[in-house]
Amino acid sequence: MTIERTYAVSDIHGHIEPFRVVLEHVGLDRDPGAELVLFGDYVDRGPASREVLETVRDLQQRFPDRVTALLGNHDDWFLDWLDGDDEDFSWLTGDADLGTVKSFLDPLELAHALGHDDPSSDASALDGPTMNQNIKSAILEKHSELVGWLRRLPRVHETDDHIFVHAGIDEEAGEMWRAATPDYVLTEKFPPTFGPFVKTVIAGHVRTSEMHGDGSHGTFHDGDSHYYIDGSVEVTGRLNVLRYSASDGTYGSFVTPRAWTQSRSVPKAVKPETGREETNHLYGTGFSVEDGNGIQKGWGGRSR
Repeated sequence: MTIERTYAVSDIHGHIEPFRVVLEHVGLDRDPGAELVLFGDYVDRGPASREVLETVRDLQQRFPDRVTALLGNHDDWFLDWLDGDDEDFSWLTGDADLGTVKSFLDPLELAHALGHDDPSSDASALDGPTMNQNIKSAILEKHSELVGWLRRLPRVHETDDHIFVHAGIDEEAGEMWRAATPDYVLTEKFPPTFGPFVKTVIAGHVRTSEMHGDGSHGTFHDGDSHYYIDGSVEVTGRLNVLRYSASDGTYGSFVTPRAWTQSRSVPKAVKPETGREETNHLYGTGFSVEDGNGIQKGWGGRSR
């Protein structure tokens, strides 16, 4: 089997609908020359963390040689919470409206974990550690296989030309980067690195709007050895997809349709060049492809 096209996606964050659009476009079942590399952060910020995890797991089972799933920092933090001290419920309090938890437990299961029988209420009279323990136990009991699969995911994927990783690597170590890079750097590295390296590094984690001078969310290429693809799906409703063509060593990028209907406002974001909050209004329903090859800095590019 020869891989002719590699598609890279990162930071899905519980947004199943744009992810489904990506899968339809990539068409693994129609294109035996395509592979998909996913960079983690499947959970948090969106309403469908469990559905995203199950979809990725099922893809790996169907296409074991053509789907690579990596671990992201939000996935790692979720596992740390499940394994952690019941007295530490900082992850739980950071789960806005219990959105991630609710994707794993139905309303009645959650109500029981909260110490009552009212599926319409998220209130709890339990003390924090008890509530925390109950919710974790319920998730682990119901989804032990899925959590076990998540635990086994690698943090980095290397090929002859590329290093795929959620956040980044220790590039100061050069060709010895594997030995020099601790696990937490692979999933939490900040700030991003730019410039030449021995291979092309493709990562997510850092919002590309923080790299583009105009605050836009498209794929970012530093003009050298780095591509970054986290398009802030929780703000834009869209996922960036980077495509690498093995035949000529070139890259292209496209974005999924907006997840919201015309003229619907999305949360405000601070524009880096002005320091002001501005509300984006999203328009259109079809696929959007940026100018040229879809990469907003650098043209094409070749693997290193």
